[in-house]
Amino acid sequence: MSNDLRQAVNKLRALAPQLNSAVEEAHRVVQMVERFLNQECQLGVEAEVPVTYNDKGKASVLLRYGQIEGAYRIAMTNTDGESRFVTRPWVNCDRGEKLTSFPALPKLLMAVAKSVESQIMSTSTTVATVSQIMSALSQPVHAGEVHALPDLAILLQQPSNGTPGSHKGNGRIIERREKQVEGRENGRRHSDHHSAMNGTPVLSK
Repeated sequence: MSNDLRQAVNKLRALAPQLNSAVEEAHRVVQMVERFLNQECQLGVEAEVPVTYNDKGKASVLLRYGQIEGAYRIAMTNTDGESRFVTRPWVNCDRGEKLTSFPALPKLLMAVAKSVESQIMSTSTTVATVSQIMSALSQPVHAGEVHALPDLAILLQQPSNGTPGSHKGNGRIIERREKQVEGRENGRRHSDHHSAMNGTPVLSK
């Protein structure tokens, strides 16, 4: 019995440094993955995978990537499977929790990738829908109800209302009317002269 105990103690002495090294390596890997997701990829998505289950078959520990303490980080969530959730950054968890959850890290990365794909599809669909809406809004509902702007010549024929810019237009109208009156007077004089030459009496108007 004492020999077995002595062997167990010796084994622990030999394994302890290896365990410490494994925890440190897991810590380094998780921090590296966290920097990759948060800083290099700048992913603002959330994803989680179960780590352990309770006796009811519901997840009691979750490894997740999401916003915590103002930044997107890898974290652990402890829950009763229904309403109580306690989330902490993975780096702040104790050694046992780190060792228990670390094997789920590859699954978490795959879950994050699926979440990114889902977000891309959702965003693309939304952009297409909004583009269609904007295109529809830019078109008249009834094409026949849309009238072209009045021609400038028509605007110039409108009577003056005393507004700025109407003076020049009115000047052109007056000049045009004066020429029309002058033309009618010239025509009348020519007609009177022709009648007088032929001896036809000219009635004054």
